[in-house]
Amino acid sequence: MRETQDALVEYKCLGDWYVGKNHYFAVKNNRETRVEEAYRCFLTNRDDDQYISVSATAECNVLRSPQQGPVRWRLSAIKDDSVVPKCTLLQNMTGTWINTANFDAEVTIDSTKMVERWKPDTGRIKQETYVCIENRGSRYVMARLGVNGCQKDYVCFQFTKRSHGVLRYRKGQAVVTDNFATVCSWNMFDNQESWIYDIMVAKNPTPIKCPVAGKFKFDQHGDILFENRTRGGVTSPKPNVYCKQRVSDFSVCGLQKTISIEPNYCISVDQLGKPVDIYGEADYEMQCVGYWKENLRSYLITYDPIDAYSRYRCWVYQRTDQNKITMSMSVGAFCHVTQTELSSSAREGAQVSLSLTEYEREADDCPMHFDDGSKTSTESKKIVLNTNSAVITNE
Repeated sequence: MRETQDALVEYKCLGDWYVGKNHYFAVKNNRETRVEEAYRCFLTNRDDDQYISVSATAECNVLRSPQQGPVRWRLSAIKDDSVVPKCTLLQNMTGTWINTANFDAEVTIDSTKMVERWKPDTGRIKQETYVCIENRGSRYVMARLGVNGCQKDYVCFQFTKRSHGVLRYRKGQAVVTDNFATVCSWNMFDNQESWIYDIMVAKNPTPIKCPVAGKFKFDQHGDILFENRTRGGVTSPKPNVYCKQRVSDFSVCGLQKTISIEPNYCISVDQLGKPVDIYGEADYEMQCVGYWKENLRSYLITYDPIDAYSRYRCWVYQRTDQNKITMSMSVGAFCHVTQTELSSSAREGAQVSLSLTEYEREADDCPMHFDDGSKTSTESKKIVLNTNSAVITNE
């Protein structure tokens, strides 16, 4: 702009105080000789670090919020510190993930770094970058570069083997040194008596074969039960079907990659033993994206793209008899350390518990299958020996 110039302005802080979340501080311009123009008042807010309102005089009563004042500054965070990566992450970790332990943050991982972006309950979007510095076994020293402040610190991550579309990890405390023995010491992790690994789920997961499959009827109890609903809100006209018996149905059939739940399912059959309700549609459909076993508990992560509350759900399941299974579903995407297969309340991180009993009919063609997840951490390989050559390959 004309009649302006590039110059450096230095403010000296004279004092500050808080009114709720509003942070006021009085400053003095060290390069201003006029007394009436030297003093100003600034206002920021704990939940809004992008704007600062500035008074035109030395008075602070004209500032209402960081965006309401005589002058408003919009700040853009700049991180000028750079760190050269010195190690690489596992190749099967690359991609875009959802960190269920941090406000469902979006984590982008490449061969040398992780970039995490999340939206807190209050405030604006935040971002942190973790650069790989040193790796020993399953532990990684990562340099954390945040946008709040100029400091650089170091955090230790411990990753387990990838379980389908799920990454399990532990995060240590941040320190100022990059020494591996200090950063990744086992006492830098939470030393609670009971703990489980945090999880990151693939943002666009690929469905896998579910560890629990078959056709079951179930009883449910909990804070939030499965109810009758119409997926998508609109259905085509259906003929009236006389139904003698209805049950709550839990089915994993076909390719056994999708869980279908219908709380009011008609199980009546005709004289040929075939279902009379052939137009029924499941009220809930969830894709299985990963499962594993930890602390003698079997965990399952499902994905429902139209779930309004949480697209990802954590299940704890247990086989209690030859044809009976008990499982509970979490409130959100987070697997709570106190959640068991019998949990049904928010105090334990669950919203509903199901008691499944197999009831497959003759024409259902829905065989039962169960996997407790204890073998998912080991890679099964088949050695193929070609007798015509000296090459041995793994499949």
